[in-house]
Amino acid sequence: MATRIDLVTRSGTRNAALEQSLDRAVAESIPLVALALAGLYAALVPTHLLLLRYPDRIALAAICGLAAVLFLGVRGILAYRAIPEGWGHPVGALLCGFLITVAYLHLSLSGAPRETSSMILIVIAVGLFFLDLGWFSAVVALALAVWVVAAGDRIGDADWTYFGVSLVLATVLAGTVLVVRRRNFLRVERLRSQERVRQIELESALDQTERSRLEGDSARHSAETAIVQVKESEERFRRLAEATFEGVVFYREERILDANPRAAQIFRVSVSQMVGDPILNLVDPEQRQPAEDFLLGRHLGVETGASDTLEVAGRRYDGTFFPAELAVVDSLHRGEEARVVVVRDVTNQKRAEQMLRRALEEAEANSRAKSSFLANMSHELRTPLNSVIGFANILIKKQGGALPVRESDYLRRIQANGEHLLALIEDILDISKIDAQRMEVVREPVDLEEMAAEVTEMLELQARKRGLEILRDVPPDLRPAIADQRRLKQVVLNLAGNAVKFTQEGTVTLRVEADRVTGRPVRLLVEDTGIGIPGEELEEVFAPFHQIDGSQARSFGGTGLGLAISRSLCELMGFELWARSEVGVGSVFSIEFEPGRKIQQSTAPGNGRVMPGVETGE
Repeated sequence: MATRIDLVTRSGTRNAALEQSLDRAVAESIPLVALALAGLYAALVPTHLLLLRYPDRIALAAICGLAAVLFLGVRGILAYRAIPEGWGHPVGALLCGFLITVAYLHLSLSGAPRETSSMILIVIAVGLFFLDLGWFSAVVALALAVWVVAAGDRIGDADWTYFGVSLVLATVLAGTVLVVRRRNFLRVERLRSQERVRQIELESALDQTERSRLEGDSARHSAETAIVQVKESEERFRRLAEATFEGVVFYREERILDANPRAAQIFRVSVSQMVGDPILNLVDPEQRQPAEDFLLGRHLGVETGASDTLEVAGRRYDGTFFPAELAVVDSLHRGEEARVVVVRDVTNQKRAEQMLRRALEEAEANSRAKSSFLANMSHELRTPLNSVIGFANILIKKQGGALPVRESDYLRRIQANGEHLLALIEDILDISKIDAQRMEVVREPVDLEEMAAEVTEMLELQARKRGLEILRDVPPDLRPAIADQRRLKQVVLNLAGNAVKFTQEGTVTLRVEADRVTGRPVRLLVEDTGIGIPGEELEEVFAPFHQIDGSQARSFGGTGLGLAISRSLCELMGFELWARSEVGVGSVFSIEFEPGRKIQQSTAPGNGRVMPGVETGE
């Protein structure tokens, strides 16, 4: 059954190929036929004008001229564009249809039955041109139908009957010619196809023979190359083992085959004394079991051929021990399979690790001592400072008016310097807690409008003394921020206090920007019209104890800890603190509540570092 199906399939494929050959033969002959027909109809134009009577000659000459132009155009098109595969017979049928139309016009205009001769010639030409019986039958049927229409009721006349019979005989002759040509063509195509198949089979056999020969040569060359490469690789490995700073020991099963000079140096013995000894003699007997599993292949890493390491106590030939790290790989020794153990003396590494642990313990002890010292000193310093500040405040309120101007000024200086020193102590304690990762924050809802009001109220008197206006801009229906209220207020107060301190004229503004859709706060900005910060120092102002260079900035005082503490507190709360500034124009400090959010650029003043803007939610 399978053989029959295969035969049918092959037959169908072969017939399809033959039909394609028939169509291709027709397509290849169309350009030449079109050119010949163009020449024929061009020659008929003067013939009709000279031999036929008026007015028939004018109409028939025009028809022949139009036909000549059409066939010449077809030839021109086919000169630039080939007929697509499978369209040879359809295009040929279209041209024959036009020929039949021209013959019909001649027959109708002249009314003479002798014009049937052109129809007879067309039918014979169709038999010589086509190779497909279906298309031939369609074109011949069209020709006979057209002749019948042209003859009309004159078919009974003797002349029309004569030419009609001649047309039928021409059709039979054309069909006979077509069948003979088709059989001869198919026979030739089959012979050509068989010849191509035999040629392909012969070329395939020759290629297979040549390929087999080349594969044999290649395999032989590959084997020879592999042998050379193995020898070269083994030699390179041996030279590398001799030059390396690690001990290298070759062994098979349990016996040492060879070793490099460094291994002999590590184990304090000569290479010749090592050869033949059990490999397990190189490790502490108390660690024999893990070493045996590792070195003799029962370890997973060795079983899979991958390198692995094992830390053991190495045993020297003089009986002393040392910390060693072993690594095992598969290798070759004199062309045979073997294993290599790389021995590293890690005495110095262990000593360095021990020193590092001791240094870390000392550093932790110093950190604890520093924290304890700062905590104790802060208590010892804040207690008398609070007393000094309190007594100075009492004296100013009760005796300030009765004291001379100089003594009153002394009291105010005592109070101001005491408060400054107390703030410095608080800043040092905060930065110490942050460095020791002991600063804890709580997350709670924070009313930013209330916080902004409290901060502006606290700084209002100071701003008024400097001739500044302190403003706040908080959108309505603002949702609470999730933060540590005390620490966030500390940051905002620090930023706003700096803005007031470094602004000589103009305004200081606390602004909150929120998502327009959800009402969730996105950022809190502190804007001023102060002296500004140079672009190259914009990031450095967040470093501890850093102050802007220049006498104008230094005249405002400060310790340089406020911005460092503020940024660290923001990071602890999951926020970001950015700055943008321009000298002589002002600065903007922004607390980003949602870092990394896609937001528009702010319109804050200055041309310093770009600060992210707020997403509108639109």
